[in-house]
Amino acid sequence: MSFPTIHLIAPAGSCQPFFDAIGVRSAAELIAIVQEAVGDRYLVIGSEVLIEADEDEAHGGRCDDRERAEDIRQALENDSVVAVVMLRGGAWFTRVLPLIDFTVLDRRTRPVAVFGFSELTALVNIVAASQQGLGIYDMGPAFLTYGLTHYASNRLASDSPAAIRPRDWMLSRLRPEFDAFFRDVIAMIEGRGTGRSITARVARGTMTDRCEATFVGGNLTVLSALAGSPYEMCVKPEGRWLLLEDYNDKLERIDRFLAHLTLARYWDACEGILLGDFHKGYENLTPAVLELLRFHVPPSRSVPVLVTGQVGHVWPMSPLPLHVLVAIERTGPESLAIHWPAALCTV
Repeated sequence: MSFPTIHLIAPAGSCQPFFDAIGVRSAAELIAIVQEAVGDRYLVIGSEVLIEADEDEAHGGRCDDRERAEDIRQALENDSVVAVVMLRGGAWFTRVLPLIDFTVLDRRTRPVAVFGFSELTALVNIVAASQQGLGIYDMGPAFLTYGLTHYASNRLASDSPAAIRPRDWMLSRLRPEFDAFFRDVIAMIEGRGTGRSITARVARGTMTDRCEATFVGGNLTVLSALAGSPYEMCVKPEGRWLLLEDYNDKLERIDRFLAHLTLARYWDACEGILLGDFHKGYENLTPAVLELLRFHVPPSRSVPVLVTGQVGHVWPMSPLPLHVLVAIERTGPESLAIHWPAALCTV
């Protein structure tokens, strides 16, 4: 069998802003520090051209749609690739889906795990729905620059003249957290599980002390774009729980995205809802989104709604596998933990 390979992809927003923060000058150097983090048991590869690509909002964001699609097709087709890791989210990717030949997954002889979130919601769900695919909803490591800074701005004391600035705190933590993320990826694909477990609280409805659940979904904006598309079967809610999260959007737009799912009758079929983090700037929107759900979920359905601050555009973020059975166990009167078998991701 060929050397097990980690394939880095950058099919959404540009990774260039991350280079300065992490202290590299090129995609080759970025690949090298990932290689250092995962060790010599794995080969780390990635398209340097796509990792270094520019982003131009005035001209379609990215001008390399076919190249990005081919990069993902090759990664999914290559039996040596055991994990595909999205470096960051952003934009401009969902339109690329029709250009990707996902049938290559059917010809694999070993599973492949895909790690991603946000703009990569569709890719994670599509791969997770394949017999040879494992889809893990988890942050892209380049997101750490935002996540750590946002955390520091919210949590660190700023009333003291000696208080450390959020960006300085982020820079001091960035490389250790970056390395820890990739070590966690390796632990998951080797069947040793993750130390970043998910806890949640019951916000609506009732829960038994223990139940099993299968999750689909992710970023609300991207999820709503899949409703009614050829990829809808990968996020269909029948017998499943819906994961929802989003950030930096107006509540009126969030209501429209929820309305799209209402019109597609998603609430009539789902078993439950896991509401991840919603925020705009430093404003926590999750309570308001919970209120919006009252206008969408039919009152005749007692769909349980759980809330967690560990999934979404946040740090620390916890990974959640999609399309597989996980356990939800009560840990207190209104608190629960989501557990999944460590061996689940063994590839």
